[in-house]
Amino acid sequence: MKVLILTLTVGQGHNSTSFALAQYLETKGADCIVLDTYKYLNKLIGDTLDKGYTSIARISPELNLRMYDRAEKDSSNARQRKTYFPYTFAEVSKKKMQKFIEYEMPDVIVCPHIFSAILITQMKRDGIFTQKIPVLGIVTDFTLHPFWEDTVLDYYIVANELLVYTAERKGIHPERILPLGIPVKETFSVDTPASEARARLKLKDKMTVLMISSTVGFGNVPELLSDLDNAPLDFQVVLICGHNKRLLKKIQDSIFNKDIFVKDYVENMELYMDAADCVITKPGGITVSEALAKRRPLIVTDPLPGVENRNIFFLVNNNLAVHAGKYARIDEVLVQLFSQPERLDQMKHAQELYGKRHSAKTTGDFIIELNNLKIK
Repeated sequence: MKVLILTLTVGQGHNSTSFALAQYLETKGADCIVLDTYKYLNKLIGDTLDKGYTSIARISPELNLRMYDRAEKDSSNARQRKTYFPYTFAEVSKKKMQKFIEYEMPDVIVCPHIFSAILITQMKRDGIFTQKIPVLGIVTDFTLHPFWEDTVLDYYIVANELLVYTAERKGIHPERILPLGIPVKETFSVDTPASEARARLKLKDKMTVLMISSTVGFGNVPELLSDLDNAPLDFQVVLICGHNKRLLKKIQDSIFNKDIFVKDYVENMELYMDAADCVITKPGGITVSEALAKRRPLIVTDPLPGVENRNIFFLVNNNLAVHAGKYARIDEVLVQLFSQPERLDQMKHAQELYGKRHSAKTTGDFIIELNNLKIK
């Protein structure tokens, strides 16, 4: 079986989901192609989209919010939809995409980004995608991004059952909606005792707060750390800076009262989550899904304005996380949360209900079963 996964590099979330799914499918003997779709179709446009997203997040995040709000408003208007770049780009690149599909002859296609879903939809509507290849879309946040309702795919994978009604309201047929969870690596569904994880990471065996910085550098991490440093609780902090070398050096050069362990990019994030009593992160769909799979108390902060604002509302409204921000300082939220054992129990219960474990496996198994049925 050959699976073509049409990802895009706009941040790293869609790639993380793509590779998590491919990793599982390959253990089952599948041949997976993870294609950075826009960069393949037009490298200049693909690189510009990637760098443009990062620049907006760092320099003008409010612009991202305005763009998202406008797209959300226009998504119900057929004429307005067609003025958006993904539709224009689909028109000029659909034949190149079709040649790639005809050459590779995949058995299943997966779209973990709305832009690749729009591309496949346009190919279907224009009659140049005629193969009987099942196509799945993966919604990688806790809301449906604009334009998903305009796509024509066979199945739509969403984060959990609470989003089924949202998808139905968008006009997606209930039989096509699969609440299997946003695919993350299978290692996030395997637990290591906290003491063992701390020993392996050479941390002290005490209360541990894990803070995960944004890949694009959004959010005031030094200020958050300063507030945490004053919290009247005895804990250590592990900060994962990712590829943000500037942040790494700034924190390393700072002086704190508490033990602050600073790391750059790590390959074993699941072990750091096992070591943690609490995870603090911005509300990106992938990192949140990893924390929910680990059943860790979750504090979300500093959303990149746009879809991540919607993620916060979903998570807080459904008791999956608490929010720290301008009107609720991180140290106050942490102290309040850990002074309420019943609240922590409620959050864990909600995470057990709606934080999907084995999401890559479940999605992968569905794809395998779908292909077997197609062969029969």
